[in-house]
Amino acid sequence: MPPIQLENAHLRATIDPNQGTSLRSFQVHRNNTWLPLMPEIDEPGCDLAAASFLMVPYSNRIADGSFTFAGECHQLQNGEQHAIHGDVRKRAWHVEEQQPHRLVCSFSSAEYNDINWPWPFAVRAEYELTEHTLQQRLTLSNRADRSMPAGCGWHPFFNRTLTQDGEPAHLHFQVQSAYPDGYDNRIPSGPAQALALHQDFTGESPLAPDNFLDTCFYGYDGQGHIAWPKSGVRLRFACSNVCSHLILYNPAQKPYFAVEPVTNANDGVNLYARGDQTSGIAVLEPGQSLDAEFSLHVECS
Repeated sequence: MPPIQLENAHLRATIDPNQGTSLRSFQVHRNNTWLPLMPEIDEPGCDLAAASFLMVPYSNRIADGSFTFAGECHQLQNGEQHAIHGDVRKRAWHVEEQQPHRLVCSFSSAEYNDINWPWPFAVRAEYELTEHTLQQRLTLSNRADRSMPAGCGWHPFFNRTLTQDGEPAHLHFQVQSAYPDGYDNRIPSGPAQALALHQDFTGESPLAPDNFLDTCFYGYDGQGHIAWPKSGVRLRFACSNVCSHLILYNPAQKPYFAVEPVTNANDGVNLYARGDQTSGIAVLEPGQSLDAEFSLHVECS
């Protein structure tokens, strides 16, 4: 199936059900042209596989792919030293509903014999354009006959510049704390702690391309925005309360960065096993679901 395009008078989103129901592009109509807010992965030189992808049934990393839950030890396959970003982003999904402004897709782990998760699960992903907003919703359901640890989230990339070469993107969000990364492997090396100056975006601040960050924050209040002042564009993002964590990935000298609302901390299942109350891990009983929502609202001046 080819990618599916949702479009209204203001926004256009291209979604690929064959690749994890990932976004391939997200654009705003401005000054009689379509302006990309996310990297265009079909453009020559783009080194990304998706403009935004889904992380299910857990977010970010699990240290060495190993964890204990309910007295059982589990070992996942590790593609990058640690198990990373769940196991749905590269797999095909089913289209359940398709309209000009709305797309609903589903995924069942039972269809794959190589799924990298000990519990069977199902996912429903919804995308809908309403005026100036892209609404997204995830529903993760436990299909096992026993309890399952669960988490989910979104991994959207955004362009560092829009219409002005070298313009700084400005970022604002409010969180309580950040997990230390003392071993430089994105696995928390201790409890969440007070923000360092370069991690604090409580007030709107430029996101410098040389300020490398790959940080997981706790106590996210569910609101925030990205602004490109020279281009006259502001993108407001919001998510449901279950997304208590936010990850900011700002790779040095890349033309993009990522702001990722997620339900659980990096290595959340191991934090949960140690009794860390900030893990964000949801325990789903058989048949129970975890619901999360994430919206992108675009304003142009």
